[in-house]
Amino acid sequence: MPSDRGKNMRPGLRVLVVGFAGHQGKEYLPIVRESADIVGGVDPAPAASSLADEWGFPHYHALSEALEQVDFDAAVVTVPHSEHFPICVELLAHGRHVIKEKPFAVTEQEARQLIQLAQRADRGVFTLLQRNFDPVFRFARENLARIGEPYWFSYDYHFNLAHPTTGWRASREQAMGGVLLDMGYHLIDVLSGMFPAPEPPRMHSAFVHQYQEMRDRRLEDLVGLLCSYPATGLAGSLRVSRHHHEKIEHLCVLGAEGALNVSPGIATLHSVGGMPLERCTWEGPKIDVLRAMFAHHLGHLDDRHYRQDHLQRQLATVRTIDGIYRDRLREQNGLSDRCA
Repeated sequence: MPSDRGKNMRPGLRVLVVGFAGHQGKEYLPIVRESADIVGGVDPAPAASSLADEWGFPHYHALSEALEQVDFDAAVVTVPHSEHFPICVELLAHGRHVIKEKPFAVTEQEARQLIQLAQRADRGVFTLLQRNFDPVFRFARENLARIGEPYWFSYDYHFNLAHPTTGWRASREQAMGGVLLDMGYHLIDVLSGMFPAPEPPRMHSAFVHQYQEMRDRRLEDLVGLLCSYPATGLAGSLRVSRHHHEKIEHLCVLGAEGALNVSPGIATLHSVGGMPLERCTWEGPKIDVLRAMFAHHLGHLDDRHYRQDHLQRQLATVRTIDGIYRDRLREQNGLSDRCA
């Protein structure tokens, strides 16, 4: 797989890791260290201090402490959804680049504020989305035109968790949304890249709850979406859930001259009638995709054109998801008014 490691990389790049003691943060530590010097870590978790000692960098309980005591170029942020916006605002106010877990923002208003702050500070805010660096998804993007004008897609992404959601994702205050904001962010971003449009697609949604506690917290266990793009006539469906009978991801795009199917590790082009035309397979380890992702973002911190393109794509993704949630809330409020 092509790699950006070393390309355009600043010598002596210094990175602060924020939220490093969580599952995702710990997974990223060795990868970040391959491309930059980790000069400090911020995390209030009890295990954070010993983990920082193990990795040999200073530990801070609060971001304000780190900003006062250590100099760094960029921060890698892996925290619950509710903490993303205030942390990014503070980092940008101090002139630091941000490389963060999804979502870019929870609401369109927050997304627009972050873009303004990033542009004012002349800094980047990059969202970590692995599919953009996965060879099979890259093959899909590069060969989409070969199936002719797309007219339909279906995208399914399911986990097969046997128990209700736990941890901060089970807290409305921290998660701020269910599977649409969490798992669905990846899918909406893929579609934003494959089918860019000046306006968000029209969406009809169904929110489903398997567990009563998730219903009470307004955190959907499953979401189904029917999408349409008026400017092109394209339409499609998405289904995302945590409690399917099997773990699966599958994207199918139908075009006037063929079809494209994408699943983990394999993408296939089909002619009209279903005959396979070309196939791309990837059996490499996940860590190689992560390496390419971090190296690419760290290598483009000073690329204003790349930063702007990335911000606009993330705005499109956030705008779509926020619109779905707002439409859902209006429907619920309308139903409550009719029942009153």
